[in-house]
Amino acid sequence: MENMWIMDSGCSRHMTGHRKWFSSLNPMSTKEYITFRDNCQGKVLGVGSVSLSAKLSLREVAFVQNLGFNLVSVSQLLDEGFEICFKKGACRVLDAEETLICSLLPFRQVFRVDLTSVSGPARRLLASPSADVWMWHGRLGQLSFGLLVRLSSMGLIRGLPKLKAEKDIVCHPYRHGKMITTSHTPMSQVMTTYPGELRHMDTVHPARVMSEFGPSSPPQGRTCDGFEIGRGGKHIDNGVQNAGTRV
Repeated sequence: MENMWIMDSGCSRHMTGHRKWFSSLNPMSTKEYITFRDNCQGKVLGVGSVSLSAKLSLREVAFVQNLGFNLVSVSQLLDEGFEICFKKGACRVLDAEETLICSLLPFRQVFRVDLTSVSGPARRLLASPSADVWMWHGRLGQLSFGLLVRLSSMGLIRGLPKLKAEKDIVCHPYRHGKMITTSHTPMSQVMTTYPGELRHMDTVHPARVMSEFGPSSPPQGRTCDGFEIGRGGKHIDNGVQNAGTRV
């Protein structure tokens, strides 16, 4: 439960019993106590801010002694201008512009966000802004990152949030798809031993070649100056036996 935040409609304010969550914390100048469900009380040791993501920061979070849970107050979020939508199996938090801030998952009759797998001091509910850029990059058909950031800053696409891209970010599959073929340097050396002999060349990376020996067998033949000399399958056409070609 230490790495889990629970949405609580009966909680009067955000609170946690774990000091590590606070980005800033001010000690209490007066004595204040929180009453739990079993009528026990926990002393409020301080009040501060907790950053759960780049989009959601909790203010006025109480640091409560002996509290074993991390609670997000529904009423306090509403007072701060957020909109909370509860549906069967889902809970979403939206800002004043109805932009999705975070989604919570059901857990034992409540909604929670599990941050166990998140390492480092910056715990997050959602992906970072750079991860959002990758998501919209794929949704909009591999749109360039620079244009995507400009469109988000100008507000030209409804529902597109404000995005931020890292410097020199590259989409490797798109870059590979834009690669072009070029001609090799002409060679005067004859590397075949008979007409119709196949030549297999690794232009990108070593690969196995389909042959009559089976799809998983290595190429049969010899290597000469980076070319693989092998024998392809043969077929009969008009009484003439020809070497089959494959791509």
